[in-house]
Amino acid sequence: MKLKIAVFAISLFATVSYMSSKFIFSNPASDTTVMGVSHDLACPCECPMVLEDCHMSCGIEWKDNIGLKLQSGMTKDEIIAYFYKRYGKESLLTPAQRISGKWYQVTRGGYPLKDIILFILIVAVWTVLIYTVAMLIFESLFQRKSQ
Repeated sequence: MKLKIAVFAISLFATVSYMSSKFIFSNPASDTTVMGVSHDLACPCECPMVLEDCHMSCGIEWKDNIGLKLQSGMTKDEIIAYFYKRYGKESLLTPAQRISGKWYQVTRGGYPLKDIILFILIVAVWTVLIYTVAMLIFESLFQRKSQ
């Protein structure tokens, strides 16, 4: 019984860790889009948001600026260098700020209920799959030892 609980806990932890890190750190947008560039920048105001998630006037202004720079032919690295030169290191996003910003977005009600339900369902399905495979492996190992 303790083995089953431990395997389930590890399966759940692995699934939630993977899904969370994918949500927090992966950038699904191309580096040639506003969302792709804004993924690595902090919101310019006092809120803890990641620029890609910000819909306030300050964030929209920066995103408009990014769009203009992309249209003029600048690359993501050139645009980020521009923001760093103009606004300093506060414009760049650290991993701790990214985690804080994503947590802020989730806890302030920034996600529709259907997205949260979908996330929970994906975590549940993957947890059950990992748990089932792990238990099958353990059972086959224990059967070999007992023979």
